[in-house]
Amino acid sequence: MKDLINEHSGIPLYYQIKELIREKIENGEWKSGDKIPNEVDLAKNFSVSRSTMRQAILELVNEGILTRKKGVGTFVSKPKIEGNFISFTFPEELGTKHTPISIKVIEGTAGKLKVLNLKDQEKVFEIIRLRFFNDEPAAIEKSYIPVSLIPDLLDNNLEGKLIDLITEKYGIIMTKYQNSIEPVLLDSFEAKILEVEQNQPALKITKLVMTPQGSPVILFTSIIRGDRCKVQFSSEI
Repeated sequence: MKDLINEHSGIPLYYQIKELIREKIENGEWKSGDKIPNEVDLAKNFSVSRSTMRQAILELVNEGILTRKKGVGTFVSKPKIEGNFISFTFPEELGTKHTPISIKVIEGTAGKLKVLNLKDQEKVFEIIRLRFFNDEPAAIEKSYIPVSLIPDLLDNNLEGKLIDLITEKYGIIMTKYQNSIEPVLLDSFEAKILEVEQNQPALKITKLVMTPQGSPVILFTSIIRGDRCKVQFSSEI
């Protein structure tokens, strides 16, 4: 590998090394779960300083490509879960398992009242669920639904897709939605639920689902682990 490093290219050495390691992972030379050589051996192999090698490794760790285990070593991370989180459709092999964390009726806050077109003191269901992909916690999903719209919602099994439940059982058709996406850092509660360290990067996706006439039905907020998920979306030009 060291023969591929170009000291005169103007591209920082750590960056060249990082990309070479990424290529080794992408082409399958280093597979998911493999332990990579230590920094000292890698630095010798690339003929660079240990600090340069450490910077390359640290950036790959921050990107979720590599994982460090204290006292054990550095490993190739599991492949990121790819899903069309924007439209809330997921590859079937990822499963559709949800585990409810908290289900209660609350008074709509100012923001939710406005978004859901509710009146002051109107009640909404607040459903917080943990979303699993391949039996691994990957997203915290909060759903807000007006109580007046579906008073007996809590009589149902809420471990499946809420949109399917509401459409199939209550005949409410939803065809419109508005999305927003922003980077966030996990707080202590979110990190504990998702079984990761606090302040890890995550994606917050907010989605308002509406009827064909534009009447709000569900307000979703999802906090998605940044180290294990990759958002996919497509559109026509």
